[in-house]
Amino acid sequence: MLKLENISVNYKDKVVLDNLSLTANSGEIIGLVAPNGTGKTTLFNVIANFLKPNKGTVIFNKKLQYKTEKKEIAIHKQLATFPEQGDLFEELTGVNHMKLYANMWTGTTKHVEEIYKQLKMEGYVKKKVKTYSLGMRQRLCFAMIAAADTPIMLMDEVMNGLDVANVSLISDRLIQMKAEGKLIFVASHLLSNLDLYADRVLYLKDGNIIHQQDASNAAERYLKIDLAPEEYEEFSLTYSLPGNHLYIANHLCCIPISSMAQGEQNEWIARLSAFEEKELAIGPLGTAEYYEKYYHDV
Repeated sequence: MLKLENISVNYKDKVVLDNLSLTANSGEIIGLVAPNGTGKTTLFNVIANFLKPNKGTVIFNKKLQYKTEKKEIAIHKQLATFPEQGDLFEELTGVNHMKLYANMWTGTTKHVEEIYKQLKMEGYVKKKVKTYSLGMRQRLCFAMIAAADTPIMLMDEVMNGLDVANVSLISDRLIQMKAEGKLIFVASHLLSNLDLYADRVLYLKDGNIIHQQDASNAAERYLKIDLAPEEYEEFSLTYSLPGNHLYIANHLCCIPISSMAQGEQNEWIARLSAFEEKELAIGPLGTAEYYEKYYHDV
């Protein structure tokens, strides 16, 4: 369990995190999304104690805090951060990198082979890193943090530069790690991918969490259709749209239907189907749609 209490970080006159509080539990993947420069990396640095907040407390397992060097060491035995490609050693093999992380945190390397086989790295994992492509290096960085096997993991842009097949492999491994009880934070610009495995997605703006998207509570369904501003204006003049409908980023019209009777739902479907060349979708709002809602003008 991890708890953040009233975390604030200021750089001169700029407020990066503003009295932010959060509780996260084992067996949970938490997505973190926001435009660049809005505090995602700063938040990770505070959790890992790479940066001291101006105010606030980070608490692990209800009582452990960064108060002494001994306690910091105890916390870092439970927490690993996603390595950067620039931290890799060109003359070492991929499997040596994985064993290094495994030994530093778990004291055993018996699980390393299972990880690189699941990630389909057998063809190059025993070669020196200097021979790797950018995608191979990124996959190795993920394999290293998986080898660390810590209870808490911070992953910043884990899918960066990966193709669809590798994104799928890593997504499957993340789901497996969650089932094993890991608490995993994933900051990503690959928004639709977060919908596949994240239990919650947090949206940062002005130094705080402005919205929390909970996958277990995605009960609200919408009729969703792309309408140009002039189409939306004409449609809204023709029909009395529900007060809680959304028009996101000047293109996506969303009509909430969960509380409507079946007959009323069918009426809205018929009205929107009049736009014959438009695709009509039904379902909850996803990460990409909330992102547009909150950051369209950023």
